[in-house]
Amino acid sequence: MNVALSSFVLQGGKSGVARYVMDLVKAMHDVKQVSTLKMLLPQNDSHLIAKQDHLKFNISTSMVSNPVLNILWHNTYLPLSNILKNVDLLHVPSYRRIPYVKKCPLIATVHDLATFNIDGKYDKMRMFYNRKIVPSLIRRCDRIITVSEFSKKDIVKFIGYDEDKIDVIYSGINHNLFYPRIKEHAKQQIKEEFGFDSPFMCYVSRIEPKGKNHFRLLQAFEKFKKRHPSDYKLLLVGSDWNGAAEFHQRVNESPVKDDIVFTGFTANGMLPVIYSAAELCVYPSLFEGFGFPVIEAMACGAPVICSNTSSLLEISEGRVPNFDPYSVEEIYSCMRTTLDSPNFNQDIDKNYDYANSFCWDRTAKNVYSSYQKCLAETQR
Repeated sequence: MNVALSSFVLQGGKSGVARYVMDLVKAMHDVKQVSTLKMLLPQNDSHLIAKQDHLKFNISTSMVSNPVLNILWHNTYLPLSNILKNVDLLHVPSYRRIPYVKKCPLIATVHDLATFNIDGKYDKMRMFYNRKIVPSLIRRCDRIITVSEFSKKDIVKFIGYDEDKIDVIYSGINHNLFYPRIKEHAKQQIKEEFGFDSPFMCYVSRIEPKGKNHFRLLQAFEKFKKRHPSDYKLLLVGSDWNGAAEFHQRVNESPVKDDIVFTGFTANGMLPVIYSAAELCVYPSLFEGFGFPVIEAMACGAPVICSNTSSLLEISEGRVPNFDPYSVEEIYSCMRTTLDSPNFNQDIDKNYDYANSFCWDRTAKNVYSSYQKCLAETQR
């Protein structure tokens, strides 16, 4: 089987979708039935995909990595060129780049439909594109992969896509990277990297306040510090995104501003150190299609609390304390209770075993199975 994989969503490797693509590509090496994986990607991100014997590369100018130009590229140049010649199937892991014109069987990964659930997540033009144009693109696909049962229900609800043609395939995590570090050593690395040795809570997410709920998290932390004076810090791990400037301004006006630490984009190698050193990993996002950090934190033996919404409840229910992310009081109360007793409503050892069940080898095999179904259906 020869598969083309559109990889114009790597964004320097700084997003969850980028990690999905990079780790899936590595794992596909062991799926021998996929003889060739043809990588379509821009020059500026080509270094993110290591050369392997099952990979071929079609590298475009870096200019095409611009989101608008890339959508145009998928709908004009791609179907008119010979790029997809001798390709059995095209896999697009980001629904915004699904081409309307099909040159071969088409499968896409739809991670979530956040823009249908969160008003004003992006500017008006992007919201229009996502809500009015994207549904017709998704319906053009011969089959859909999604990463949670929650997202599957959303695809059926908002897109009207046939649920029998949707495969729920959980993402994996890299267990060579995400495993517990010795806490004292991890704390020393935190001191060397970020310049403090106080206890801390962390939130691993790009700074995108509307969807990721940073304002309420800040309010809950302010309440925690006021009611329980301490050395605790809040480590915000991620690069700036939509709405970050407004949030930075709010932090500068906060009475706890000296206890808020922004790390910016942090390389994957530092993430397990952060999880292992943290007293608590907080995940208050309003909406997620999967939620990598929750599973990664469990794999590193960290206490976790997270929202009771979207796929976050699906992957965490009954394993960690959940809270209503729209309630500052609930976020604060969950923080306080869990810090008082890290084992409150969670078994760290069982969570570790659970996290280890999320492996990319299995994900890759299931993705290949989805490819097979897609080809079988289009050849009828």
